[in-house]
Amino acid sequence: MQKFTFFFVLFFIQSLFGLSQNLPEDMPKIFYRNEKTIALNLNSNGWGLGYRYGSRINVFEKRIYELDFSIIKHSKEISSSNSSIFSSESFVFGKQNNIFDLRFGYGKQNELFRKPDAGAVAVRYFYSVGPSVVIQKPIYYEILYRLNDSTYTIKEEKFNPTIHTSDDINGKSSFFKGFDEIKLIPGLFFKTGFNFEFSQKETTVHAIEAGILLQAYLKNLDIMAVDDNQQYFFTLFVCYRIGKITNAQQISPDYLRRHKKKINLLNWM
Repeated sequence: MQKFTFFFVLFFIQSLFGLSQNLPEDMPKIFYRNEKTIALNLNSNGWGLGYRYGSRINVFEKRIYELDFSIIKHSKEISSSNSSIFSSESFVFGKQNNIFDLRFGYGKQNELFRKPDAGAVAVRYFYSVGPSVVIQKPIYYEILYRLNDSTYTIKEEKFNPTIHTSDDINGKSSFFKGFDEIKLIPGLFFKTGFNFEFSQKETTVHAIEAGILLQAYLKNLDIMAVDDNQQYFFTLFVCYRIGKITNAQQISPDYLRRHKKKINLLNWM
């Protein structure tokens, strides 16, 4: 978490430094355009994938519709193995459930700085809010029960902190074991951040995003067999976003004349 926070702050400072550079006086071509993008997200408590559709409101604003799927991890997760068993597979000792988060978001994206030319960087800020649902799936382990000094039997069981030790575990059972015990936990989220779009083509999107994600659920998410499982999460994230432009249209000269003050103000900022 500390390393993630350090790199996040470093990335943000470098981005702000980039904003202080003067933009050329010549205005670039301006387009109305919708966007379809997919993203790889790295969060301070996991990782995930996302899809976003941006629908234009005007030359500066878009409505955004998002679908994100992520894996939530606990800060105490440490991968280990049973050193006394040669064929032991890796596992996280004390982990009780896999946590998958599905989020449906609606929000807006506003452009702060447009690209002066191809190869430059457009800067936007965005936010989205909406419902989420956690899929909480139990984890089963292969538990060793010794019959004597040389033989043992294996049973598939969920982790029990009162009786199981790391020496009792051979590895995890099949991922599909426990699907019939899945629990759904509803919640809400709010996400906001900055988008830095640097594609060299008008018809594609390549962007880096950084921001914060707030998540709240109806009850604690039982990730580990510990007392500090949480119900509320404050998360930092960065993501790489790639996609394409749809319905691109050039803005008329009349529109530019009528909105000249706003465009000049954005360039001055």
